[in-house]
Amino acid sequence: MSPSPDVPGRDRRPPGPTGRPPSDHTLGTPAHPRLVLSTDMDGTLLFDGRISDADARALARWREAGHLVVVNTGRSITALASALDGTGIAYDYAVLYTGAVLLDAADRVLAARSLPDGLVDEVLDVLSAEDPITIFCTTISGDLRLRHTHLDGTALLTAFTDSTTADLAGRAVIGIPLHLGDPSAADRIEAIIAERWGAHLTGARNQDFMDLIPAGVSKGAGLTELLAMIMAPGGAHEGETLRTIAVGDSWNDMSMHVVADVAVAMGGAPQDVVAACDDTTPSVAALVDRYLAYEATGEPGAV
Repeated sequence: MSPSPDVPGRDRRPPGPTGRPPSDHTLGTPAHPRLVLSTDMDGTLLFDGRISDADARALARWREAGHLVVVNTGRSITALASALDGTGIAYDYAVLYTGAVLLDAADRVLAARSLPDGLVDEVLDVLSAEDPITIFCTTISGDLRLRHTHLDGTALLTAFTDSTTADLAGRAVIGIPLHLGDPSAADRIEAIIAERWGAHLTGARNQDFMDLIPAGVSKGAGLTELLAMIMAPGGAHEGETLRTIAVGDSWNDMSMHVVADVAVAMGGAPQDVVAACDDTTPSVAALVDRYLAYEATGEPGAV
């Protein structure tokens, strides 16, 4: 594993004592931590609208070994369900809407943050001047497309319904994703957001998308909140030793890389994302196989 900058709270030592495989010890103890894989979706698990059989099988092996899968994505509840439909993939928890909503394995909402009423109208009025751009709106109960001048699409966009702000009546808005026709406009848009709505909104970049989400929200903050919740008195993993591994491919993943014990970038990630991580991987399956091999053998070279 390549060296990484010191990050407060990060433990980069291989889990388990030298000379004995972690699997010789009780899962969830310091000698055999329960591993938490916090994985991004698009560009990490999902490519061209598909998750490989190898990655799906690897996640199943991971959970069979007693470890946790946390899907950590900018996708909404609806968009995540669409991506996982027919894959057989199950998760233990999900951090969605770039950290604004936490779910358990039964898709129960554990925590959610939303935007102030009326903010969508203001954002739509100002950012509609950007062209081409597609402006979306995400809620717990479904996702809407409010403006559509960037006609190049991806499979992700099929989960959105063409609508107007009138269709938001009675719904709490979680986020406002933007699909940028000109990715170089991202800096300008971020400046507009900071100047006009900095107290309420922040922007998280993901290639040619930008998610406008409640201020203070991020994938890292969502992961931190989730871990505190499940390790708290009465939580599902109270008293256990957990070790987090975060894997992602873009800038909006960097906050979860900071808070994870081990940060892993996909091989095709931007160079500044790779530089901020401890390691790279060609696939989620390859990452899972390395850690499960170490757990079985105790050989430090595996991780």
